This record gives sequence, C-alpha cells and structure tokens, in this order.
Amino acid sequence: MNVERLINEKLQHIAQNASVKEKDVKRNVKNQIVELVELVSENGLEVAQLAEVLNVIIIGKLDHVDIIKLVKILLPRANVPNFLIIKVLSNLGNKVLKYDVQALLLRWIIIVYNVIEDHSQLIKFYGVIFHYMEYNTLRPLLCHILYLMTRREHVKPYRIRKLIDLQTRFGPESHLLGLLTLYKDFFPNLVTIRIPPIKNAIFKCPDVAWFQLFNQIQRRWNYSINDTPTTRSSSFKQTAKRRKLDHVEIPKACTFNATRNSITLEEITNIELLASNIDKIDLPSQLASVLENRMLQHIVVCNPERVTIARISYWLEQCLMDLVYWNDNTAETKARLNSLLIKLVALTEFMKEMLPVIQEFLVKYIQTWDGIEHQEAIFKLLSFLRPEPFEQLLKKFFMPLQNLQEKLSPSWKARLIRCYTDLFTHWILFQENDFGDEIEKSENSFLNLSIDGDYSRTIQEFIHHVNRISITSLESTSDNLEVQHAIFSAFEAIANLQINYNWNRIIIPSSSIVYRAFFSTSGMSLSRICGIILQYKEAFDKSEKNPQQNGSHHSRSYINYFNSFVMDICNCLWRNRPFNKTDKNSKGFQLDDDIIRKLQEVYNEDWTSCYSLTHLPSFAAISKSCIQNLEESSPNIRKRLTLPATQFSLKEISAAGGLQISFNDYRVHFLNVLYNLGFVGIHDFLYQSLTSLSKLKNKT
Repeated sequence: MNVERLINEKLQHIAQNASVKEKDVKRNVKNQIVELVELVSENGLEVAQLAEVLNVIIIGKLDHVDIIKLVKILLPRANVPNFLIIKVLSNLGNKVLKYDVQALLLRWIIIVYNVIEDHSQLIKFYGVIFHYMEYNTLRPLLCHILYLMTRREHVKPYRIRKLIDLQTRFGPESHLLGLLTLYKDFFPNLVTIRIPPIKNAIFKCPDVAWFQLFNQIQRRWNYSINDTPTTRSSSFKQTAKRRKLDHVEIPKACTFNATRNSITLEEITNIELLASNIDKIDLPSQLASVLENRMLQHIVVCNPERVTIARISYWLEQCLMDLVYWNDNTAETKARLNSLLIKLVALTEFMKEMLPVIQEFLVKYIQTWDGIEHQEAIFKLLSFLRPEPFEQLLKKFFMPLQNLQEKLSPSWKARLIRCYTDLFTHWILFQENDFGDEIEKSENSFLNLSIDGDYSRTIQEFIHHVNRISITSLESTSDNLEVQHAIFSAFEAIANLQINYNWNRIIIPSSSIVYRAFFSTSGMSLSRICGIILQYKEAFDKSEKNPQQNGSHHSRSYINYFNSFVMDICNCLWRNRPFNKTDKNSKGFQLDDDIIRKLQEVYNEDWTSCYSLTHLPSFAAISKSCIQNLEESSPNIRKRLTLPATQFSLKEISAAGGLQISFNDYRVHFLNVLYNLGFVGIHDFLYQSLTSLSKLKNKT
C-alpha cells in the first residue's frame, strides 16, 4: 500500500472516531495518530490533508496530548493556502481549544509564514490579532506575527496607543517592546515613550526542531525529485517544483492562474516580446523567482505595484530571518546566507525598489556584525543605503561600523572608506536620476529631494564623518598606502560633487590628511593630494565667480585656510621656502616653531631644498634617474653630477663640462617626466598654482 493511501486512511479513521468514547476505539485512534505522526514526519501533507488535520484539531474531541501531536504534523509539502491560516485566526478565543493549543497553532503560522500563498489577505485580520493581544499566552506569538506582517501603512495612531497601553499594563515585555521599536522606526514622532535598548533578536524561531522538520519536508518535495513519493500527483509536481542554486532555494517562475487573454512569463523569450506584451503578462505565482529571473525583474521595474513589491519583500525578509536568526550558525547556513546576499546585491543593482527591505535588514544585522562574515556583500549592500537624516544613519549604521573600524585591519579600514565612497556616489546618482534634465535648472537641487530631513545637511555631515574616520585610520595604520588611496578616492568623489553639481558648501579635507600625504614616502600619494587640492581650488573659483547663483557662503577665513594648503606645498616644492609662515596664507604645515627650528638645525645649509620637488624622499630616486638619462643623451659630457640637482650643483657641473641645463629648465623637464610617469596631479597643481612656472614653460 502506498504512502498517500495510508495517510488518507489514517486521517479518515481519526476524523470519524475522534468523538467516540469507547476505550478500544480511543486506543485504536491513539495508535493511528502515532503511526500518522511517523508517516507525516517523513512525507509531509498535501493541502487537503492539512485541512483535514486542522479540522480534527479545531473540533477538539481528542485528548489534549493527541491534539498537540496533530498540530506538530501540520507539515505542508507546498505553499499554505490562505484559508488554512484564516481558519486558525478565526478560532482564536475558541473555548473548545485550550490556550496552549491556540498558541501552538500560532507558532505554526510563524514557522510556515514564508510559504503562505498571499500575505496581503492576512492584513484583513490585523485588527483581530490586535484584539487577542490581551491574552498572556497568545500575546508573544501574536506580536511575532504582527512583526512579520507590519508595514508602514499598517501603523495607525490608535494601534500605537493600544500597544503603549498594553506595555503600561503588562510591563516592558520584550515582544511588546520589539513591536513598538518597529512602529517607532516608521513613525518616531508618534511613539514618544522611551523604549529601552534591545540587545538580542526578539522574534526568533519559536520551535527550531519543528522548523527544521518543516524545512526538510519542503526541500524533499520542492527540490529533490528523487526523494518524492511515486504517488504524488502530476499537478503538484508542476506547482511545487523548485530548484536549489548555490545553497539557496529559489522558487521557479511558474504561473498557475493565467487566463486566455493573458500571457505568462514562461512564454516571454526575448525583450521584444516583453515590450509588446508588457500589459498582458501575468506574474508568476512565486514572485521570489525575481532573484534570478532578469525578465521578471524587467517586468517589476516597468510596473512596480505596491502589492508585488510587498510580496517579494515578505519573502526576502523571511528568508533572511530564517538564515540569520532561526538557524544555527553553521557553515552550511553561512554559505546559504552568503549566496542569498550575493543574489540580493545583483537584484538591488537592477531594482532599487528592494532598497527598503535591504535597509531594514541591515539595520538589525550591522548591530551584531563582526565585520568579517559576508564582507563583500554587506559592504556592497551598505553602498545602496538611501539618504536619511544624518543622525539616523549615524545611529543605525555609521557608529557600529566605526566601532569595527577601530578594531580591524588596515585593509578593512580601506574597504570601509571605499564603501562610503560608493555610497556617496550612489547618492549623487540618485539625485541625478530623480531630477534628470532639471538639474541644470535648479539652483540647489540637493535641497529639493523629498526625503525625511534636509538632504544637503545629510551630505555635509557625511563628508565630515568621512573626514574624521580618515584621520583616525591614517593615525592607527601609520599612513598605510591602501588606506591613503582609499581616502583620496573618497575626496576625489567629494570634489566632483562640488565642481559638477550645484553644491553650495565646499568641504575640504582635513589639514592632517593633506600634510600627511605630503610627507608620505609614496610619490603617487603626494601627486594625488595635489590633484585633489587642485579640484577644490577649481570649485572655490567657480563658487566665487558666481556667488549668487551658487548660494556661496564660505567665510574668508575658511578660504584662506584652504589657500594655506596651496601656499605651503608650493613653498616647499618650488619656492625653496619650506614651512614658511611669513608669506600670505602660509601656515608652515601647522608645525610648531620649535619643530621648524630643529629641522633647520638638522639640515643646516641644505635647509631650503630639503623638501623641494627634487629632494623629497618620494621623488629623489626619480630625480637622480632623470639626471642620469639626460647625461646619457648628452654628448661630450666630461663630468657627471654626483650630488642632488640644485641650482648650485647644476651650475657647478655645467662649468666643469658636465650637463648643460639650468635648474629652472631642469625642474620643468622633471615635471614633464613625472607627468609621463603618471604623476599628473603634482604636474597640473604646480602649473596652475604658479604663474611664474607657466611663464617658464611657455618660454622654454
């Protein structure tokens, strides 16, 4: 006899004899239940069988222990129809069912929530669920279900008042606080009471063993065809079949409710068909297939209906919660989570409609993230964050990341700064895409974005934050080159904002960042910081030329502070006046006078050229090689230069029959050599900052 027939026969016998009082019959029913539990634990139940078991439970004629056993075998092979969930919710408060049974049925809803056919139908029971929050036994589980169901539109003032009243009456129960925290995330102005911080996840899997058994049944029927019973109906094979890719089970895109006048996604084989039939396409029954179906992604992007996005979001939220909170932290679970996060990155790059659910996931995940697990995917997802008031971003994301930054390696610090650069770039693109051709017409387009808060202030505070973590990263890593260049990339992106967009407040890098780069042993670091300063100079010039159009409000002292960067670097590299404080705007690299005097004593008569273009450690070797190349290409050289190139050494060697070139001409030649080697920043900076150098170049 096959498994299906055995299950059906036992179910029928239990249903028919549940209310019989005779001892022999009751004993036989108990035996049938034991055998049924064994069968179903291995094979699960079809929809009709689930409905039959649920009816027997709700009638409540069996012994309490047997009812509990039957609840535990509500193990669906496929999706759970809405009518089964509605039947459970409709029987809350049923006096025939003991409260622990009702609570167990609510646990079942939480466990199968991910495979409920249409969550939108459950919203109609939001008020019913709230009504039974008075019951102590049911309240934790009802809070959990509400947490899964709730979206912004469900948070009403009267529901907030109800929750606050429950919290006042029953005390600070963790599940009530968790739901209030969710409500406060949506409407902080309505939830005015103080909510104590919650360190651990509240809404965890209510029964891990049960959930794992449910997953085994789902995997058996929806992934591995070889494990399915031979009696499974052909219609179920089609509707339930899924495939497992890269450790994550993604539903296959199948449409089961198509009409004669509609076209299914399975029939769309190219973009032309998609474009000509976009209004007729029926969406697949399992919208989670959007994770790997690019055609479906196109459809959702073209017609992003709220219900569609909500259904995809529900699936993603539950899948993420399953992997992060409901499973043991095993290697298999980590692999599945990483696979899902990678797919989520690809989806988000194409569908920005997924940003809210990603942001909600990251808010929770970042609080306990070790900075190592799933690093690449997490950093990528963080770069998609939508702009919010800076205080919210700081609390939710930037402070936890800063705490990690203080502990982890230089490479991690550099990766964080690169993530912030990507985030900043996405914000600029977000602004550009939202406004399109109207950007050029807007006097201050950053202020016009419809977000909760002042977008320009968010940008401004974010740049200051990047400035701060850049300084601490350089100090803690002894000016690690990878960290340096990550910082330079960040400020190049920031400078681009200030040059090419209508940004009314220029924010320059900290002096610590600029001066540390000057003393770096890497010539590329010095060249890049010079290039960045040149970009900022261009931004200031543009702002000063059209102050009314750009809304410029930079103080003269702030502009002079920036000009000190230009003056100090020029004094060292070209004018042979290192650390000068007497010229206009010169700050002497903000070194104390005592330190400058000690440097003068160390270098003695070589003081004026020790930090010049040809003597800096970052360029000295290149300068020596440049001199040697000039000598090799010059005929009749009787004596070669053995000292560093200076005005005096070149003059002496020229008189002795050596290289015939003046120091000024040599520096112009050396700058061109640096340019050809890729040191474009220092070349352009000096030529555009020094009028005398430009004239010298034209002369030569």
